[in-house]
Amino acid sequence: MAEQVKVGLRGQVVIPKKLRKKLNIENGIILEIEETAEGLLLKPCNPVAELKGLGKNVFGEPLLYQRKLRDEWDCQK
Repeated sequence: MAEQVKVGLRGQVVIPKKLRKKLNIENGIILEIEETAEGLLLKPCNPVAELKGLGKNVFGEPLLYQRKLRDEWDCQK
């Protein structure tokens, strides 16, 4: 499904309404633009996805860490 759009004076393009609706691209959304071998790729920016997995194994096994914290809290009472 190829669409044609015109590039404006400042390099702006308008994403056709049909595609905006289909892909949930709303006013104010931030898009990433990436150069690929085939051209340019536009995709929604998701800063939370970049953080995924950063804390992995920082505290070890989650349930064991939770038990350790509860034991520490019980000792402080």
